[in-house]
Amino acid sequence: MYLGAETVSIDSPNGGFTTGRIQKISGTVTGINPEKVTVVINGIPQMVPLYEGKFSFSTVASPGDNLVEVRAGKAYDKVSFFAKVPPRDIKVVLTWDTASYTDLWVIDPSGEKCYWAHTSTKSGGNLVYDDASFAPQTFTMSKALPGNYAVQAQYYAPFNAQVTRAKVYVVLYEGTPREKRKQYQFTMTRAQQVYHLGNFEIEPD
Repeated sequence: MYLGAETVSIDSPNGGFTTGRIQKISGTVTGINPEKVTVVINGIPQMVPLYEGKFSFSTVASPGDNLVEVRAGKAYDKVSFFAKVPPRDIKVVLTWDTASYTDLWVIDPSGEKCYWAHTSTKSGGNLVYDDASFAPQTFTMSKALPGNYAVQAQYYAPFNAQVTRAKVYVVLYEGTPREKRKQYQFTMTRAQQVYHLGNFEIEPD
């Protein structure tokens, strides 16, 4: 979609139908030279870095209709697609707003931690992430264990890094009549620090 000389073009996904749970979001920006673009996926905003006018990262598709919107300056593009993928009881998305490295940790009721070095848990938790600054990280669990979940983040910023604002979006029973959404935010100021961002509870069936 063209707005004057500034353009945003989403190259992937192409719309239509997919059975792939992990989707690549990529595209190009021309006419302006920002460091990052705003990407909104099914209502969840996130900042994504640009490298030579291009952006690319992985996301977890939601069952059913999905909408991807990208904005840079006054330029804007969007694409929708339908995903035939298994539902997930839990989705946790971590985003942040500076060119730093931040890792999502989710600790389930059994005490098992899902993070970059342990991306699949015994209870079915999975972490999807790209090893790049700004890139959002997503935890999912198909069948949630009842009990309390802790959401944490480790801030791997360089010691001279600026203050970073992190946001966590928790989506429970996405795409069903039981769907609930929670949001947490925190300001991270100390490199190498682990920050506790919030908790959420899964009630027994």
